[in-house]
Amino acid sequence: MRFKAKMMNDQLALLHAIISPISKLQDANRHFAVLYLDEEYVRISCKTSESGITCFAELSQKELFVEHRIESAADNVIVCQVDLVSLKMALQSVVGGGGGINKKQQKRGSSNNNNSSNNNNSNVLDSLQQEVVILKLAKRNRLPCLCLEGRHAQSDLANHDVEIHQAIPVTILRKAEMQNHLPPQINIPQVQLELPKDRQIRPVIDRLKSMGKHVFLEGNMKGDLTIRLDHDGASMACFYNHLIPRWQEEEDDENGERGTTPMPNANASCIVKVDAHKLSTCLQWQQQTAQQQQWQLPVTSCLLGMVQNEMLVLHVLLSPEQVGFFTYYLPVHFLHDEDMA
Repeated sequence: MRFKAKMMNDQLALLHAIISPISKLQDANRHFAVLYLDEEYVRISCKTSESGITCFAELSQKELFVEHRIESAADNVIVCQVDLVSLKMALQSVVGGGGGINKKQQKRGSSNNNNSSNNNNSNVLDSLQQEVVILKLAKRNRLPCLCLEGRHAQSDLANHDVEIHQAIPVTILRKAEMQNHLPPQINIPQVQLELPKDRQIRPVIDRLKSMGKHVFLEGNMKGDLTIRLDHDGASMACFYNHLIPRWQEEEDDENGERGTTPMPNANASCIVKVDAHKLSTCLQWQQQTAQQQQWQLPVTSCLLGMVQNEMLVLHVLLSPEQVGFFTYYLPVHFLHDEDMA
């Protein structure tokens, strides 16, 4: 069983930005996430027993790594349990140091303008080699570990960089066990809306959660979304309009023909009741402060799906689209007819 991948700084920062919000789902009982590796994809499944939230991510190996190699007796598939908090901290130790760039050598190389073109090309190649971070599966003290190797760039006055070697213990699982960690099967959402990029809903949820435990989300396929809090006889609401409705795509059958999916209902509406703190946890990828902007995820779009009395779904498509996606599944509270009046 072998796995080894090489990443550049941008790819390392992207992986850290993806892992960081998902790791916040890991509960106090240390229910670790499941990592699924094959020749094409990296899949991460994180389920929490305390909150009931499930997050499933699928990332392209070609976009995430410069090069990678995987070998196993199970059709080149590796499944393991990993502590996402430890993985996030390991990635942070390298990302925070520039991912292995030797700043002093870069400065010397840029100041020497009289070098020949061959020497310049050699310096570029050396710099690229130093920027590469290695992620691999190996044994440490006879235990399987996910290892990260990189450099922490020191100040210009330092004589050398610090080499970083991180090892996160993992538990190897059988390939068939991944069936227990797939996304939940849910009904087709009655309402699917694309959330606005310039009006993030996380600040609204963070304010409302300090006033009450639960919030109501009311949406319709005309492009309207209302986030409401009812507390102590008072009602507070935030309105979004002109959102883009997204219809459920028809799937091809075995003969390659479109199925007979009924026409979408443009007047469809839905209301769900969710825990405000849990919803805020599902929105951790929406960064707020200027200090966090460097870790902000490149997102193409985010779809909000609402299944009445069943599930609230947040499907985030990364940019570019070839990178992959991650999806949050948040169970909702059951509402009686009088609650929706």
